[in-house]
Amino acid sequence: MTSLPSDENQLVRRIRAGEREVFRVLVEAHQGSVFRVCLHLLGDRAKAEDLSQDTFLRAYQKLEQFDATKGRFAVWLLTIARHLCLNTLKKRTLVLMADSPEPSEPEGESPDDLMTRSETFRSLDAALAELSEEHRCVFVFAEIEELSHDDIGRIEGVAIGTVKSRLSRAKQILRESLQSTYEELKGTHP
Repeated sequence: MTSLPSDENQLVRRIRAGEREVFRVLVEAHQGSVFRVCLHLLGDRAKAEDLSQDTFLRAYQKLEQFDATKGRFAVWLLTIARHLCLNTLKKRTLVLMADSPEPSEPEGESPDDLMTRSETFRSLDAALAELSEEHRCVFVFAEIEELSHDDIGRIEGVAIGTVKSRLSRAKQILRESLQSTYEELKGTHP
């Protein structure tokens, strides 16, 4: 999450006091995280963009419900994004990410290296899409957004032990899936 130039709670108080334009600061600080969460939970770039906007609209509309004593604004915001994504997933079949985010091309990499990297990202996206909602959410929050187990527990509404267990299981499933894909690519899979 991007750190804010001033205290989030102070910004929320100002917005509640009528300074609506201050909400833009919160949007700019958190738009990347909200989009990444939506993208990795949905696997659809266009839908992730729509739901990111919906997340901020919902947050603005329900800002009076934010309680700083229960956690950080960022956690509350990602909880909204998570709920919107899971509701959307219930309404449709998950589509694999067509536009995988890939790191920039290092200089001197061969076309074969680039192809291998591209296939690795596609395999990871496919494996991530196969995870259950509970495992995928925890993995995205922990490994992509780098949230603490405590924050993830708040978002998911579960104990820290459950977060750790789900994360461990998600990693195990992903490792097995990627190993299987690797073996298939190498032609050694039965």
